Parts: sequence; C-alpha cells; structure tokens
Amino acid sequence: MKTTTSAVLAQFLAITMPLFAGTSDWEQPAAAPLTPYDFGNEPMRYLENARLKLGINLQAGGAVTYLEDKQLKSGNMINSSDWGRQIQLSYYSGPVPFIGPNGEKPTPEWAGLGWNPIQAGSVGRIASKTIAFEQGLDFLRARCIPMQWPHPNLPAECVFEATYRLVGGNAILMEARIINQRADHTQYPARHQEMPALYTNGPWYRLVTYIGDHPRGGAALTTVVGKDDNKGWPWETFYAPEHWAALVNDAGTGVGLFQPDTCTMTGGFSGGDPLKSKGGPTDGQTGYLSPIARRILDHNMDWTYRTHIVVGSLDEIRDYARKQAPERVTWEFANDRLGWVYENAKDTGWPIHDGLKVTYQKVPSGAMVSDAIYWAAEEAPVLEIEASFQSGTGELGLKSELVIQPFGLAERTDFPAWEPQDATRKKENESKRKDFPPAPAIVIPFSVQGDGKMHTYALKLSENPNYRGAMRQLRLNFPATDGSADVRRISLHR
Repeated sequence: MKTTTSAVLAQFLAITMPLFAGTSDWEQPAAAPLTPYDFGNEPMRYLENARLKLGINLQAGGAVTYLEDKQLKSGNMINSSDWGRQIQLSYYSGPVPFIGPNGEKPTPEWAGLGWNPIQAGSVGRIASKTIAFEQGLDFLRARCIPMQWPHPNLPAECVFEATYRLVGGNAILMEARIINQRADHTQYPARHQEMPALYTNGPWYRLVTYIGDHPRGGAALTTVVGKDDNKGWPWETFYAPEHWAALVNDAGTGVGLFQPDTCTMTGGFSGGDPLKSKGGPTDGQTGYLSPIARRILDHNMDWTYRTHIVVGSLDEIRDYARKQAPERVTWEFANDRLGWVYENAKDTGWPIHDGLKVTYQKVPSGAMVSDAIYWAAEEAPVLEIEASFQSGTGELGLKSELVIQPFGLAERTDFPAWEPQDATRKKENESKRKDFPPAPAIVIPFSVQGDGKMHTYALKLSENPNYRGAMRQLRLNFPATDGSADVRRISLHR
C-alpha cells in the first residue's frame, strides 16, 4: 500500500522530533509538535540592524528570500524565481538516481543529482514544511522537513535547522544543521555539499574573489565572471585561498560568503550576457555562489557548518574575511571527521568516537583526503600523524605515503560532482589545464608499524625541496595491504 506524503511527514516527525531535546540552546516545548508550524497570514520574519535587513520565509523552510544593504539602498538582492534559488541549505548523497520509498522516480533532468534535500522546496514547486521557529533580539532559527529537489513531491528523511545571527554591522552568521534519519543505512561516498547555495538577482552578476598564492596580502582581486565575457553558465569552480567570494553589481557592492572550512567555490550567472545587471526576485536570470566541500552524510548524521553572509563593497567583504579565525591546521578526530573523506575506504560510521576507525584494501588502494584549504609551507615545516595501523596479513613494517597538493591555477577549472560538462566545456577545461598545468604533488613516503598500537609519526616536510610556498590539501595514502587504521590526530606545526 502506498503511503501518502502527509502520512510520511507525520510518521517522520513522530520519530525525529524527540531527537532534538537538549541538542541546542533552543528551549524545547513540553510536547514536540507533529504538525507544521503555524506562521499565520505572514510567512516572512526579519532580522536587521542599522546596516542590513535579512528575511526568511517560513513558507519555504526558513530559507532566506530577502537580503538588503540598507546603507547602500540595495533593495532585495535575493532571487526566488523557484524554490531552488534563495540562500538555502542543500545536501547531496547517494544513491544516484534516488528512488523514493514507494518507488517515486525523480524528474529525468534532475535524476543525476541523486539524494538532494533542499531547504526551500522541490522542482515541483512544493514548499518544504517549517516545523518550528524561534526569534530573539539578534537571531532567527527555523526547523523544517526539507523536500527532495529532484522529485515533484517527496519529503526527505531528515530535518534541517538554520540559525541566522547578527555578528557584525554588515554580517550574518548562518549555522546550518542536518539531522539524518534515513532508512537506507548505506555509507555512500562523499559528495560535494553546498555550504550554502546563494542566488542573487540579475544586478549582482559579477563573481569576484582573490585567486593567488599570497592571500591576506592585499593583492588584486580576480573577476571570475564579468560583464561581457560570455561566462557564467556552466558554473565556474575555483580555489579561493582567502575563503570568500562575492556577487556584486556594476558599482562593486553586493553580498559575499566567507566559509572557514573550504577554499573551493563554485558560481556564476545563468541567463547570458544580455541579462547581466538586469532583473528582480522573480526573474529567471540569476547569479549563483556556493562554497563547496566533500562530506560523507551517514544515515544518522548530525552535522553543523557555519558560513558568514556579508554585505557591502568588495573591500568591506574582504576585510571582514581577514578578521576571522585563522586556518585550521590541526585535526583532532575526537568526535568528527573534520572534513576528511575517504577514497576506497570506509569508517565505522556516525557518530565518531575517539578517532577515525578506517578499513581499507590492497586493491584498489585506499586514502583519506582533507578539505581544500590554504597554508604557507614555511609556517608548518612538520606534520604529525597519531594513528595505529593493523595489517590483515600480520606485517609489521608497512609503507604509507603523505601527499601534499600545492596551490596551482588549474584548481579553478575543477568541477563539483553534480555539474554537467558538455563537449564545449570539456574542451575548454582541457585547454586551461594545458595552459595552467596542476602543480605537481609532493609525495613523502614513510614507514608505519602494523602492530595495532598507537604511534606518533613526525614527518619533516621542510626537508623536501618542493615544499615551499602555498599549499592547499593533504592526502594520506594507506599501506598497500588489506588492513585497518585508527587515526586520532593529524597536525601541521613548526
């Protein structure tokens, strides 16, 4: 017997709402509501100060549908032509395609996205259901049952929680949380996540950031997508070592995103050159920007990321980013993967306790890979790995490798997993890689003990003559054997 959408929603709320007790500073009601939040006749709720005004739509899961720079009299910068725009939470996992519990098939043109719940609504223009809301003097918080974007009308087996908090005159801290309760317990490979997705109206079409190997030094910015350059769609993906990018208008003002966990960004403009600088919230043309990073989303995952939404001039947005916390260069895997993902390997799943318990095979060889970030080699000459390794064949002396990827201009031509590449773009991509070849990886072999005991391995990176200048990513290649590892800590330091 097929289950109706409303029945699925009620059953899921009955299961998941008790999970939230005591999990945030949100005061819990005496009894968890099993019905959508009653927002009355007006779904919009606003948060503002002297500089900015942000509005979320409770009819669309609490996604941001209004953002204004009051000082610059920008009016609303956010596009809402459909429920896939806005500033909103959006996540990706397997399988691809994703078939619903009653055999529901996705819309063919979006089937390649796989499992893809989003905050606002579905391709069928069915809005997500807000189930709780709270407002304070300096914050808004909403919870919703998101919709699967590729499906016309399929609620997802998860809950989203979004908190928007005033943190500066021209900035909002967005805390985005997903709590999964999927019936499918498969640990699917990591996928790129939008952290978050931001869509602007046509006037905010210029995509700008810093692309270079001397971040925070005040060097010139790069216009990734400009006025009459025939660029914008398919989206451009690039490495932004200052952790921010912005969509601005002809005057160089607009909205930016600062994301501390990743330097990989994707964005552009959909609609073509003639529509750049034109249009409003309901028009089809739109600017797009999203920080992206690969994450594993376990069936019971509870994950929160934080991104800063900043309005103003390019100088203001860049200055705000510079003042944020320094780069993470130590990863203590006490209760989180901290952005590391696996290739041809798996861990024991969520929740994480006292390290990453990873299993891998000899063929194909396994590895764990960090987020794309930035650090200067001269500031981190040593890397330590605290881990135990166990060989399935009883070998004690095992060979492993640390692989370091330096900065290279070719990073801006990488594509996220969901982005289509037509023949023209593939040819352009190959041409760019020929002109700007990737910087060669630095491979540092080292020996590990396969005795199953915890050891600390110190690698003197500075002894490698190629370890100089800007670095962007770490990769730990596991020993070429069937085995397991318990990785507690990886740290870069002097």
